[in-house]
Amino acid sequence: MNVSVVVPTRNRSTLLSMTLRSVLRQQQVELEVIVIDEASTDDTAAMLATLGDARVRVIPHDRPLGVSAARNRGAAEAHGEWLAFVDDDDLWAPDKLARQIQAAETAGRDWAYGGSVNITDRGDVVYGRPPLSPEEMVAALPRYNAIPGGGSNVVVRRATWTLAGPFDTRLRNTEDWEMWIRLAKHGPPAWVCSPLVGYRVHNSNSSLDIAEIVRGTKLIETLHHTTADWGRLHRWLA
Repeated sequence: MNVSVVVPTRNRSTLLSMTLRSVLRQQQVELEVIVIDEASTDDTAAMLATLGDARVRVIPHDRPLGVSAARNRGAAEAHGEWLAFVDDDDLWAPDKLARQIQAAETAGRDWAYGGSVNITDRGDVVYGRPPLSPEEMVAALPRYNAIPGGGSNVVVRRATWTLAGPFDTRLRNTEDWEMWIRLAKHGPPAWVCSPLVGYRVHNSNSSLDIAEIVRGTKLIETLHHTTADWGRLHRWLA
């Protein structure tokens, strides 16, 4: 199992350090880890320099281009058969990639997701529920982002991601949802009904930008000729 993991980051060296540890401890896979440093001004570069792991490659941006552009750059530099993305503040279970890829290969599918839990900085679980089944997931995606854990959840064959097209750089907080909609049009996913992602809740989460989420949702409605479940979205934002 050969996997390229893309990690966009900006000014989150402490969070990033723990995220990378969870990525580099993945079991039963061959890894390359591509960190896209979005012009960080903190000690991110120094922290990355101390890792001492040949599997990690750092690509710096002279200015921040946004998470979509950063992920696209990392994917363009990737060599693995499988492609995964992780935000710089999230954590993975040690068997996350192996279980997802095994599920995909067993089901003959080209992408897979798992469950997710919300955790605090201290590691306390504050929310979690089983994910929807693949059939329920595909039916729900045009109305809301039914895959938990944001962009840190899905693993996809790199060839399939290339066919689906890059992340839409007009989107900054809903780009993962829009990508899952497109992947679903290429075929249903496989799943692992276990919590594999730790979504860390803190005061700098990008999901706190309500205006950007609303703007992105309206653009997704236009792009995919759908109507979002605004009632569900409003409850989530609240």
